[in-house]
Amino acid sequence: MLMQPSQPPRFDPQLWLSAFAEIGVGYALAADRRLTFLVGACHGEHLTSAMAQIVGHPERQEALKAAIERRQNGEPA
Repeated sequence: MLMQPSQPPRFDPQLWLSAFAEIGVGYALAADRRLTFLVGACHGEHLTSAMAQIVGHPERQEALKAAIERRQNGEPA
């Protein structure tokens, strides 16, 4: 039996944003589409784990920006 190569889990920007907020970190999208993270009191390991999912993944960062823009425009996710 041939094994299919495993696919990496699909990145869900809505789920990522919710989980990010759940650990106590906020985010903002500036008019120039710069994504800013607002870090307060959160556990460093949780922040590192979340950021590792998007650092070096410009397509995921773009998906986050698009999801935030939809929220800002009152559109469904």
